[in-house]
Amino acid sequence: MNLHDILIFLGIWFLAGVLVFNFIVVFLFRSGLVYAARDQQGHFKRKIPLRGILTVAGFLCLIIGFIVLSNYISLIVRNIFLDFWQLFLLNLSLMLSLILYDTLVIDWLVIGRWRPSFLHLPEAMNASEMKTHIQRSLIAGPIFGTILALIATLISIYVLKRP
Repeated sequence: MNLHDILIFLGIWFLAGVLVFNFIVVFLFRSGLVYAARDQQGHFKRKIPLRGILTVAGFLCLIIGFIVLSNYISLIVRNIFLDFWQLFLLNLSLMLSLILYDTLVIDWLVIGRWRPSFLHLPEAMNASEMKTHIQRSLIAGPIFGTILALIATLISIYVLKRP
């Protein structure tokens, strides 16, 4: 893969990820499922009930599935097979760009500043709480993003069929 192919891959799948992520955020807030694992300020609860664990686990599996799907459609179907580190770095780049989008656009701009009424945001989830959430996300996001990218890479290399 050359730089052009890498940028095309990242651009297409970043935009697809943004669309999917926006839909999921709206769904989670409108359905109230976001509060299964989080408190009214938007932070994880100290003791997360089973419904919250299942919601978070489902979301993480969706992210992994999305990255594996991107690898399958854009690489494996086109007979482009990267070694582990190349694919991991590609997946990590996609994951980190989506985390950055989530942090800057969703958390800071939409929830912290804009606060659209269709999300039914509680008053407690204000700009001050989002600042704390963003600070935590800047530390935890890359760590968990690396783990998710690693899992997606392993699935893409060892589970999906390669020649």
